[in-house]
Parts: sequence; structure tokens; C-alpha cells
Amino acid sequence: MTRKSVFVVQVILGLVISATAGRSFAQPPVPGHSAAASAPLFVEDLPVGSISVRITHPSMTEPVVGVDVVGTWTTTKGKGQSATIKTGDDGRAIFTNIPPGSTFGAKATIEGKDFSTAEFTVPDQGGSRLLVVVGAEAAEAMNQMTGGAAPSQPAEPRTLGIRAGKIEPRDGTKAGTLELTVLAADGKPIPEVAVELGRPKHGGGGIETVRSVTDKSGVVHFENLESGKDAPYAAVIERDGMRVGTPAFVPDDQRGAVGEIRLPGKTSELSALRISSGTRMMVELREDAIAVLQNLVVENTSAQVFDPGPRGLFIPLPEGFTGGEKLPGGAEIDIKEGVGAFLHGLLPPAPSPGAVASVRVGYVLTTHGTSDFNIVQPMPLGLQGALVMVPVDFAVTLSAPGLQSRPAERDDNGNDLRMYEMEPVAPGQALRLTVAGLPARDHTGQWIAGVLAGLLVATGFVASRRPRQAAALGAKAG
Repeated sequence: MTRKSVFVVQVILGLVISATAGRSFAQPPVPGHSAAASAPLFVEDLPVGSISVRITHPSMTEPVVGVDVVGTWTTTKGKGQSATIKTGDDGRAIFTNIPPGSTFGAKATIEGKDFSTAEFTVPDQGGSRLLVVVGAEAAEAMNQMTGGAAPSQPAEPRTLGIRAGKIEPRDGTKAGTLELTVLAADGKPIPEVAVELGRPKHGGGGIETVRSVTDKSGVVHFENLESGKDAPYAAVIERDGMRVGTPAFVPDDQRGAVGEIRLPGKTSELSALRISSGTRMMVELREDAIAVLQNLVVENTSAQVFDPGPRGLFIPLPEGFTGGEKLPGGAEIDIKEGVGAFLHGLLPPAPSPGAVASVRVGYVLTTHGTSDFNIVQPMPLGLQGALVMVPVDFAVTLSAPGLQSRPAERDDNGNDLRMYEMEPVAPGQALRLTVAGLPARDHTGQWIAGVLAGLLVATGFVASRRPRQAAALGAKAG
């Protein structure tokens, strides 16, 4: 192996290590030992930037005490950080001052096995709670809490979680009561829809709920609610493939509360979407080929749920790409060889934390022994900007309209990278990037195995944080 090849492997392995810190991953459970992690519950009873990770074993009522929980997050400016918090007597590890908009994940090692939460975007209102249940009852316990299918039953399509409602106290209403109106997107009341009002159980150990149904006017009433900071409530409905809830609220001890849940509308208009400046690319050289790793960050900027339909949202890849692979940690996608990627699933409206989807792909482009090669990728959604990286050891140059060269930087693993800032691309135009100074060879047919092997090594890249000094890109483009 040449010095250059060794360097490339070191770079990619370093990026893979960075990528796995705090990311979701699966471990084969030992017999009788499993784990299930809840989706994050966004609550108002925790300060902004606070995240509570609670670990229980073997059910939701028995906390795991004194375990190190490692939280890792990447800010909107690309800065990666981590912290280790030990669980207290209630099984909770509390992380504070996490910047809103950051991508957060947590993991812990219990009985020699690694367990991890899902990644999520830190909200800019209130805090977040996550629950990890470890043990033989984990799947059953989490299914009871979330209403999921039993392990022996086929899973239903995942319900989209959206926070879209409001609750506020009102003078003249009886303390301990809540009057809630459920409205369609057009403002019309929805009769006979089930509303679930829930709160954490006293002392921890899950969620307790009461259930009622709206009347002909779309109104539902709840009584005997407890006041105090230890009793935050949230109301939730499920309809049209969405689970829509209010922010958490604490009942006033002097008066009752009123509120509403308004279902968001749906849209399939591409103008609602954009590919954000959080997008980044890695360009790698192989013999007679270029390997490209991309994290295309798709944002729903509208106040409606984006529905791509059964086919999915089409994300074109450069003409002539081959060996397309879905990289770990991103959104649900399919890749059609020679065509592009298709993003599946609903995108919540902004500013919901789930309004962003990462399309993480890797592919190769054969250069046919030419010294200059043009990467042309259609951008029907446009591009707000991107960060492009190339290992310093590769004697090539990049050029593109408006491309800004930045000083070389060293990532957290000591690997030197050349950095480029790409200017925005208008919707319907194409990303154009020229790689110049390639070795002019003619070994057609010898590159495929090496390129694909390299992609297998690099599959963790697009989940990684940016190099330390790359934060300025996000700040400038944001």
C-alpha cells in the first residue's frame, strides 16, 4: 500500500470514529437482554438546552443508578462536543446548555453491552426527555408506552410526531380543568377524535394518561388536574398518519386552562424544501475514479407537512455515478443505480425538530484516465451552500463558480484536509465542481474493486461532524 493510500485510510477511519460518537447504532442483544429507546419527548418543564436521559432495567419502574451516559452533539455551526454524566438515584443523566438546533445523541454501556438513543435536533423551546429501557421487558414496555406493535406483530408505518398546539391559563375557569379544541388545518373543529392527556408518573417510571373524545364542537374537557412543577401535562391526538401534541404545560393552582391542537396541512410543493448550508462533501481519489461522500441536508421551510408521496422525493445524483450506497445514520432513502436517491417519509413543518432530513450517500465516478473531471449534480431544490473537503495529500485542485478556498484544517484525528466553501446554487440549476490535476492513466477496469472497498471503509463519513475550524461556514451561510 502506498503512503497516499495509507493516509486516505487513516483519514476515513478517523472520520468514521468521529461519526460514531453519540450516533445511533445497533448491537446484537445477548440472550434475554434487550433495549428499547423512546423517541425524544419535548417538554416545557425543562430549560431550553436541557436533555434528560433516563435508563431503567428491566422495566420502566427500576432506575439504573451510577452509569456513565455519554452525550455527543454537533452544533449548527459544525462544532462537535461531548460530555459524560452519571445517572442519579432516579436513573436520570441531565445534560444542560446544549445549543438549540444541535444534533444530539447519547449512549451508555450496561452489563458489557452498548446502548444508544436515536439522534434528534435539540428544540429551541423547552427541554427534551428520553427513556432507555434495558432488559427482557424492554420492547414490551416501550410498546406499551408508545402504542407500538407487539414484537410478534408487523410494525405499522411510523407515525410522524409534531408539536402544534397551545395551552394557556384563563381567568374565570375552574382550577384543575382543561378545555381543549381540536381543529383541522382549515380551522374547522374535528368531532369524535380521541385526545390523550399524559404526564410522567410520580417518582418516574413511565407515563400515565387519561383519554377522552371531542364532542360535536371539537371540544374535550379534562378535570382534576394537579398543579405544580412536578406535574407537567401534554395533550396528544393521532390522525392522518401524524401524532400531534401540545407543548408540555403545568396547570395553574388558581385557575383552569384552555387551548387547542390544530392539525397542520400537507403540501407536495417542492418550493417548500431546500438543501441547506449544512450540506457537506468529501472528494476522494481512487485509481481512475473519484469517490464522493455526501450529506445533503433537506429542510422543510413551510408551515405544512411535506408529503413526497409513495414514490418519494427524488434527489438526483451526478450523471454516470455507480456503486451508490446509503450511508448510516441518515433518513430513509432508496438509491436507483444511475438515477439517484429517493427520500421517503413525511417532513414536519418548520420549526419542528424533525423538519430536517439528512440524505447520506456515497458513490463513485470513473474518470477514464482524464486529468480534469467535472462533477455535475442537478439541484432541483437548490443549495444554500456547502463545505467541500479533500485530503491535503492529494495533489489536485477544485474549482467551481464562486468556490472559496479556506485554509487547510486538521480534524480531531490529526488528519489534514483542504477546505472549500461552495456558494449557493439556485433551484433548478446544477452543482458544478471540477477536479483538476488527476493522474492521467488508462487502467480502465482496475478501479472498481478498490473504489467499492474504499466506500465500505468510508460509510460512516457523512454522519461525522465538521473539522474544528469549519464552524464559520454555518455561521456565514445561516
